[in-house]
Amino acid sequence: MNQKTVLFPLGLIDPDNLKKDEKFLFSIKYEMFPDETVRLFIKGNCLVVHFVFWRKLKKHWDMEQKEFPLEVLSWLVDRFENGCFKPQDQGGVSDFERSLRKEFNGESIGINAMAHCCAENLPGFNIWNASRASYISEIPPQQWDIPRNMLLEGGLLEKLKDLALRYEAGEL
Repeated sequence: MNQKTVLFPLGLIDPDNLKKDEKFLFSIKYEMFPDETVRLFIKGNCLVVHFVFWRKLKKHWDMEQKEFPLEVLSWLVDRFENGCFKPQDQGGVSDFERSLRKEFNGESIGINAMAHCCAENLPGFNIWNASRASYISEIPPQQWDIPRNMLLEGGLLEKLKDLALRYEAGEL
């Protein structure tokens, strides 16, 4: 079996004290988690999804982040637009193909369709990086759940598309 390497974490971003290689992009609002703050950053050559949330059992605020190579942006946008959101007879993925994956510089990235994303009966997607461990559990993968309506009606897909174009133009 081919064993994969788990990469070292980039280190948690402090949103109030950004370092030279860190850049704030935009915030995302999850309506089902009104107290959670979710922001996208660039750190080095990675897209970072940064979460600040309340830990109910431990009764304190905490941070977590998910890290993806910037070059994954174009692939994600393409897979959503031409795979997940396009009918199968027009080249989209079938109802049975619910997991897509690809390697980027040795990092294994994937998208899984979900029936219950962030809430019961809320369809969406789980974007994962099997090459990076969770900051909380310290085991791979890092996972980012995105409800379908946030991508389409919420405009997140358009924002990701803009980032992909800016990355390809060398502007990020």
